[in-house]
Amino acid sequence: MLNFELIDADNILLALDFFKYKRGRTADYTLGAMYMWRDFYKTSYAIYEDMLLYRVKFYNRTAFTYPVGSGSFDRAINALKEYCSSQNIPLWFCTVPKEVVPDIVEKYHGTIPSQPNRDWADYLYLAKDLAEMAGRRYSGQRNHINKFKKLYPDYSYHRINSDNIQRVTDFLVDFGKEHAKESSLAQEELRRAIELMSYFDHFRLKGAFIEVDGRIIAMTVGEIVQDTLYCHVEKAIRDYEGAYQMIVKEFASDMLSYGISYINREDDVGDEGLRKSKLSYHPIELLDKYCIIVPN
Repeated sequence: MLNFELIDADNILLALDFFKYKRGRTADYTLGAMYMWRDFYKTSYAIYEDMLLYRVKFYNRTAFTYPVGSGSFDRAINALKEYCSSQNIPLWFCTVPKEVVPDIVEKYHGTIPSQPNRDWADYLYLAKDLAEMAGRRYSGQRNHINKFKKLYPDYSYHRINSDNIQRVTDFLVDFGKEHAKESSLAQEELRRAIELMSYFDHFRLKGAFIEVDGRIIAMTVGEIVQDTLYCHVEKAIRDYEGAYQMIVKEFASDMLSYGISYINREDDVGDEGLRKSKLSYHPIELLDKYCIIVPN
């Protein structure tokens, strides 16, 4: 019988050995995203014969992410069926990337109860596009960047490290007091972003910030899994025109040195401002996430 345990800052590191087997480029199998939203989704994990399984609360029902690892996908699915039968609950899978949908639907007679929610689709970009912002379609972004450089010619870009991480954390705290959105989801995201900074090295995260006249005015934090950079946190002070465009471009350009090909800037949770912004960077794909019901 499967035994699920709540994830914490220590046992979540076990996932690193499994994430190299993830399929697709959705952000769900990343330490940063998993840890930031562990309480929101009441996330717990189990390891079954070299396969990692997550149990979550999704739309107020118990659901599971697809099994990932070096073991047998079939045996992991059967273990989940047995577990759900013992708990007298249906076997629901959530946040299933399109690459895994056929395996579950065709082999296990899964059904998709509804179309993927647009609000939860991840935005995927070519890393080179965001690093260079070349061509006509990025003329608007370049205008903001050129304005920023003209206004703040002495700006500087820095990677986050042990010497400056407290300054970045303080920036996030102050950002929450002065610039944060009022929605409960935005407030939760900011609280978790601040908490994530305590585990920056522990989770092997990447991050950077921009400062002007000794003041941090933009920052970002993400992690690299396989060929993709996942951006978990991105904040900038809008009073500095072009600050968001600058941190996006500088961070993408910097992270190319790690050999990434793609950047996932995650979803927009239905926020119209975020949606407009993320679309303006011209994603190559919106990564839908499916729910699938499998008969026990």
